[in-house]
Amino acid sequence: MIIVSNSSPLIALSRIGKLFILRDLFGKIFIPDTVYQETVLQSNVNVQKENIQKAIDDNFIIVEIPKTNHAFKRTIDFGERGVLNLAFDKKSVLLIIDDKKTRNEAKELGFRVVKTSTLLKRSESLHFISSYTDIMSELEKLGIYLPK
Repeated sequence: MIIVSNSSPLIALSRIGKLFILRDLFGKIFIPDTVYQETVLQSNVNVQKENIQKAIDDNFIIVEIPKTNHAFKRTIDFGERGVLNLAFDKKSVLLIIDDKKTRNEAKELGFRVVKTSTLLKRSESLHFISSYTDIMSELEKLGIYLPK
């Protein structure tokens, strides 16, 4: 299955040095160029930029420009439009999206969607991480609040 991620999972996990969770779960993930712009090129958080760029350099995160330009029912952000358009290009996809409005749009379009917090719970059950609660607390200390 092909995995396409929005920016929030990358931002959250890169800031605490835990991008390996996505790699351990999926092997590789795809992001649209809009998410790359948002998380690396336009970011002023060095640890985030460095960790995401390293994952790209290691070919764990693959950046692509979507060919599709779908007209969506909801008003969604630039990066999220890129995620959904890339999902149309890739077919058989699981999307990692935390924004509720975009998750709803994706589900209505027939895509499978998962939140970062769900992946963290799965990672704990697979023993990739020791504690879901500890990671959520670490993120909250940085002002990052993921939907549970």
